Amino acid sequence: MKIDYLANHQDLIPIVAQWYFDAWRKYTKDPSITERIQTKLLSRLNINKLDICFLYFQNDELIGTISLAEKDIPNNESFTPCLSNLFVIEKYRRQKIGENLVEYAKRQAKNFGFENLYLYTTDKTVHFWYEKLGWKIIREDVMNGFDIKIMEMEL
Repeated sequence: MKIDYLANHQDLIPIVAQWYFDAWRKYTKDPSITERIQTKLLSRLNINKLDICFLYFQNDELIGTISLAEKDIPNNESFTPCLSNLFVIEKYRRQKIGENLVEYAKRQAKNFGFENLYLYTTDKTVHFWYEKLGWKIIREDVMNGFDIKIMEMEL
C-alpha cells in the first residue's frame, strides 16, 4: 500500500476524472462534467496546502483516491476543510481501503492544524458507513434536487 499526491502523478488525472464522472454523474446536470472534474483536479495539485488530492496504490496499481478541499459543501462554505471524492475501484471495496484513506486524510487535516473535518454525501446509505467511523450528521440539505447529509468529524 502506498499513498501519494496527485501532484506527483499528473498523468493519472484523466483516469481519476473518469472515475469521478462515472460515480457521481447522476448528481449533476452539467454536460461538460468531465472537463469540470479535470479542472477541479488541476486545482488539487498541491502538497503543502489545501486543495489537495491523494492517490492510493496497491502493488503499483492505482485503486483509490481522496481529497481535502477548503470548500466543497454547496451553500455551506463555512464548513472547512472538507473530505471529498473518496473513491475506491469496485473490485477492491470492502477491504478497508476507504477507511485507510479517510484516516490518512484526517491525519493530514490535523497536521495542517484543523480541529474538525466535514463532508457531504448524496448517497442514501453511505452516511451509515461514515457514522461507524465516528462521523456525525450535523445538517441535511438539498443539492441539484438530491438530499444530502452534511457530516462532521472532530480530529
